[in-house]
Amino acid sequence: MQSPTWLPKLRMSHLASACAAALALTNPVISTAQVVAPAPAAEGMQHFAIEAGPLAQVLPRFAAQAGVQLSADAQLTQGLHSAGVQGPHSVASGFAQLLQGTALEVVQQVNGIYVLQGIPAPRSNASAMGNTLPEVVVSAQASPRTENSGAYGGTAITAFKGTQDLRHTPQPVTVVSRQQMEEQAMTNLQDVLTTAAPGVTINYVDSERISFYARGHQIDSMQVDGLSDYQAGISGIQTDTAVLDRVEVIRGANGLMRGAGNPSATVNVVRKMPTHAFQSQVAAIVGSRDKRRGEFDISGPLNAAGTVRGRFVAAGENKNLMQTVRHDNRRVLYGVLQADLAPETELTAGWQYSRMNATGALGSLPTHPDGSQLGLPRQTYIGASWSQADRDKHETFFDLKHALRNGWDLKLMGSWSQTGLKSYRQSYFTPNPSNPYAGEMTASVYGGMAVTQGNLGFTANGPFELAGRKHELVLGTDLQRVRDNGFGYGWSSQITVDVDDIRTLDPYNDIPMPVISGEPTRYAPSYTRQRGAFATARLSLTDPLTAIVGARVSWWNYQVPATPSRNYAVNREVTPYLGLVYDVSQDWSLYAAYTEIFKPQQAFNAAGNIIAPVRGENYETGIKGDLMDGRLQASLSVFRINNIGKAVDDTATPDPCLPSYTTGYCKMAGGKTRSQGWEAELQGQITPRWNLSGSYTNTSTKYLRDSTASNVGKPLRSLDPKHILRLYSSYRFDGALSGLTLGGGVQAQSDKYATTRGVTYRQGGLALYSAMAKYAFNKDWSMQLNVNNLFDKVYYMQVGSGINNYYGDSRSWQLSLNARF
Repeated sequence: MQSPTWLPKLRMSHLASACAAALALTNPVISTAQVVAPAPAAEGMQHFAIEAGPLAQVLPRFAAQAGVQLSADAQLTQGLHSAGVQGPHSVASGFAQLLQGTALEVVQQVNGIYVLQGIPAPRSNASAMGNTLPEVVVSAQASPRTENSGAYGGTAITAFKGTQDLRHTPQPVTVVSRQQMEEQAMTNLQDVLTTAAPGVTINYVDSERISFYARGHQIDSMQVDGLSDYQAGISGIQTDTAVLDRVEVIRGANGLMRGAGNPSATVNVVRKMPTHAFQSQVAAIVGSRDKRRGEFDISGPLNAAGTVRGRFVAAGENKNLMQTVRHDNRRVLYGVLQADLAPETELTAGWQYSRMNATGALGSLPTHPDGSQLGLPRQTYIGASWSQADRDKHETFFDLKHALRNGWDLKLMGSWSQTGLKSYRQSYFTPNPSNPYAGEMTASVYGGMAVTQGNLGFTANGPFELAGRKHELVLGTDLQRVRDNGFGYGWSSQITVDVDDIRTLDPYNDIPMPVISGEPTRYAPSYTRQRGAFATARLSLTDPLTAIVGARVSWWNYQVPATPSRNYAVNREVTPYLGLVYDVSQDWSLYAAYTEIFKPQQAFNAAGNIIAPVRGENYETGIKGDLMDGRLQASLSVFRINNIGKAVDDTATPDPCLPSYTTGYCKMAGGKTRSQGWEAELQGQITPRWNLSGSYTNTSTKYLRDSTASNVGKPLRSLDPKHILRLYSSYRFDGALSGLTLGGGVQAQSDKYATTRGVTYRQGGLALYSAMAKYAFNKDWSMQLNVNNLFDKVYYMQVGSGINNYYGDSRSWQLSLNARF
């Protein structure tokens, strides 16, 4: 068979330089692939962003980006898969990364052409190689996929509409890997963000409605596999980790990819994809408070050629919560198919169903009038046993990738989902101002609601040459449409019950459930549409210096057809991005970045015009390093965020300011806030047996301008601790203790508080410890024990006025039996 040849051709000077870099990278870490270099010379490494895929697609893309000529027999690559290559590499180390685990090698001939061949039997000396030169053994980096890596963290992310290595991303990034989720027994996104993501905090509207915060602002930039995911408020469901490969958390503004939002962070959850080799996993889990959980995961090729692959994941969990009456029931089903339509084209399509039933929802605790806690037992539940919030979510998605021979990648992505609140029953306690143990219980029954969203995105990325240097360009467009019923009550009924003493309240008998009667009330839906186009260029200014320059143009529209006066829009909002990365050595880089994001606000000035969006400005600088041969990532960053243009009262206007406001003043864009601080992180492997994830954040926030003068100088959210430390580590033993893994960690934070009408509610600084022990009986079977809140610390996870007080979890344990085949 005639071997295809992939161009462009390689200049001999370029060839010599590339091979010299390969020699410089030689180290004791042995790779399956070996690249041959003709002569030592000096060359700076190139930056690659080749995603995982069939080897027949990946090899020509790399050759085109590297500017080399490659000859390969198509039969050699049939059915083989490559993990891709990201970050700075020489030609030699890039080929080595692509060919890991394939039993293939690339050998350079004296005429400059690279030839793909099977690895022959060991050769005693170079003379047996004919017209080739001595072998060079090289090492390589990992792909973005973390499954089966055995490591914490990762070396690359995909949240920026392409694959980007962490060290050359000019923002602080955390990757929570599959290994870390399993060892710390994380079962949902809340576990991931509040135990492993630096500086992320949680806000409880009540026991079921939660939101996440970073750097003083709510995290509203959520993604699933790189596509935006609208958060549906109370009807939202926390993603189950059984379906996840990793979670990527990028701190700071990300308006370039997101459009409208807050300058807090972007969270990208990346689902598991089908594997090229068959694998399956079963887990049975029991724990404190009658916890029962099961997981099943099977993946592999569906035809002999391996061109069609599939994966199916199912998980279910039942458990009682710390408070009397409360119980959670969760289910998730996930299926995905992947097909190679052609050597250069891959189609992925999938479906996911999630369900959560929360019995005994919305219970919380009051305080004394002076803000001190009542000291009630942690199992206290103030509410009715019939209180419940049942939610479900249906999702479908697709991803079509096509690789061009010139090194460019095209990608079309789409998703559709519907999140529903199927039933909602609550009981809400209002304490007596003079006696917090007594008060009124309001019991309500509401009907369902639904939030439907559709997303579509297209990106094109690849290399280009300018001024004799190679650069990268990403072009893209995306759109999102959300239909939200708001909090539309289908049925509504309410009663009030007097409570003499909450300490003797019987949740099962003292509060009757209201009777539903009459016809349901239909509430008008609202529609949010967002679309945008963006471009980002990674410009190689010199060998060590790279500039990242980009911009996004966004259109944002909100409509309530039944109430046109509430409609508003933002058109052609331009969001810039500028970053610099300077490689001070092979392992360390300095970076600086300026980013923006905008958030529309429904506020009107004296002329009746919409106030311009709030604009978040993010300034960041820091240093990142790859330690321990790239296994361990270190970073230190300093940041400042200015949020400018918040609508405040314009006291020069009449009150009421008609026709925009029937009560109150018109508005002007006069508010300003600031968030600043620094953070440090160390994540990855100290040795192949020793994993570490550690971070410290120091954040200060304050109002610089506000229509309420007393707010100036105060923090944006006093419920966010200024100091947060998160540390976890595990070690896998060998020798006499082979099979044993021990781990443990601590989460420590400074105090937090809430002040209302001159009364302060406070939770002091605290530290919570956890531990893990795992034993692998053989390569297939293992058992793991996790204990959280090891010393049974009594604390409040949230404090506030009224009944906005929630105990943190008491000590808990879980034991899992895992089988892999």
